[in-house]
Amino acid sequence: MVSQTSRFSSPLKLLLVFLTLISTALTTFYIFRFFTSPSEPKSDLSAPLSSPTPTPQESQLPPLINFQPTVDAWANSISGNKSVIIYDLDLNQTVASLNPTKNFSTASLYKLFVVYEGYRRIENGTWQPNDRIAGHTRLQCLDLAIRESHSPCAEALWAEIGHSQLDHIIATDFQITNSKISKLSSNAEDITKIMQLFYSHPDFSLETWIKIQDSMLFQPCTNNGMCRGCCNWRQGLPSGFSSNILVYNKVGWDWGGKTWNIYHDSAIIEFPETHRHFIVVVMTNQVSHTQITQLGKSLEAVFLKNTSASTP
Repeated sequence: MVSQTSRFSSPLKLLLVFLTLISTALTTFYIFRFFTSPSEPKSDLSAPLSSPTPTPQESQLPPLINFQPTVDAWANSISGNKSVIIYDLDLNQTVASLNPTKNFSTASLYKLFVVYEGYRRIENGTWQPNDRIAGHTRLQCLDLAIRESHSPCAEALWAEIGHSQLDHIIATDFQITNSKISKLSSNAEDITKIMQLFYSHPDFSLETWIKIQDSMLFQPCTNNGMCRGCCNWRQGLPSGFSSNILVYNKVGWDWGGKTWNIYHDSAIIEFPETHRHFIVVVMTNQVSHTQITQLGKSLEAVFLKNTSASTP
C-alpha cells in the first residue's frame, strides 16, 4: 500500500521546482531591466523653480537710468513741436521717448543716410575713395558732409546713389521703413536707428569708424550770423554737456530769420569715466538751440546723480 506521503511527494516536488523556476526568471528579468534601462532623473518637488544663473556679461550690466521725467519736464517747459528719444547703447533699450514716430522735415539729418551708404560703397569697392566729386575726393566729401554739413558734397553723393534708390536701400538693407529721405521726411525713431547703425558699424572697418567718429566730434566753430557767440555745428546738445563728455553729433536746422523753423540734433554721448554710451535724438519745430542745450545739461545732471548714487 502506497503511503499518502509517497503518493504526493512527486507532484509536490514538481510544484516546488516550477515555483523556483518562476521566481528565478522574474528575478533575472528585473535585474536585467534595472541594469540595462536608462536611468531617469528623480524630480524634487520640494525644490523651487529658479531662473538661470546670469552670465558674467549679464551680471555686469550697468543700472538703468530713467530719463523720462527729465524729458517730460523739459518738453512741458517750452513751446513748439518736440520729439525726443534717448537710447541706452549699453542696455540696448530706449530709456526715454517723446513723440518718437512724429514725422519732421529732416533738414540736414538726411546726410546721415547718404554718408552711411557712401562709406558702405567705399568699403565694398563700389566707389573709389580718391575719385573726384564736388571739387573733393569721395572720402573728403563724406567727411565734410558730417563735419561741416557740407551740402554740395552731400547732394552730389546723394544724386550719384539716386534718390529713390537710397529710399529702397534704407528700407531693405537698413530695415528703416518709416523714412522717405527723397522727400526729406523722417522721425526720431528712424534717426535713432541710423545712429545705432553707425555705432555698431557692421558694414565698416574700424579704420572707417574712427574716421566717422572724428567727423562727428571735431567740428569747426563757424557762425553764419544766426546766433551770438555760438558755433553752428556744436550749439545744441554738444554745448549742453561738460567738456570731458564726448558728443559725436550731426545737426540739422532751418533758420527763419527770427526763429528756428527746424532745429534737430542727433548725437552719440559717451561718458568716458563710466564707459556709458547713449544716443540722444531731438527733432523740433520752433524750438531754439539754447533750449536743446538746456536739455543736454539736464540729462548730464541726472546721469551724474544716478551714477554717483550707485557708486559704493
